[in-house]
Amino acid sequence: MIKPGRNNINFDFFNQKILFLENQFYDAEDKPITDSIQNVFLEYLSKDPDEKTYDSNRLVTLREFPDSGPLFSRFTANTSKIIETTFSGKLESLKIQCAALGGIVMENHSYDLCIRFKALNKIPIILNFNDQDDVLPANALFLFYDNAISFLDLKSLGTLITYLTGRLIQPA
Repeated sequence: MIKPGRNNINFDFFNQKILFLENQFYDAEDKPITDSIQNVFLEYLSKDPDEKTYDSNRLVTLREFPDSGPLFSRFTANTSKIIETTFSGKLESLKIQCAALGGIVMENHSYDLCIRFKALNKIPIILNFNDQDDVLPANALFLFYDNAISFLDLKSLGTLITYLTGRLIQPA
């Protein structure tokens, strides 16, 4: 296994360790990670997150970021729809999947489940989920703090939601 060193950078990424070593990113099993996720890390590093201290308490959807446009609105609806259809009537399964990715349950009386994930340092993702009931279908909503755009571009934020969705629907 690769050991962290002086010139290496370590990331906590959805409950797994990612290491940047010799211009390559590796997961905890020394396997290279996908190009799209590498691009997210490179974008994050290029924005020099350690130098930024802007705090936020305002949660927003991806489509609420400036210049997100209708494409991101449709994208967000599609990723939310995947979670809704996969976990409708399976709230306990969703809780288990979230816990496996390091999701932390948050108190929110408006939702059956509110989970905070650590995508990257300073970039949490909140998943709010209401299970189906007698009247309404399941509903899922991904949220970022509004300062996330200062650490990643829209494409990278969308990639994080896609990655998280994919990991959540993978069998445990």
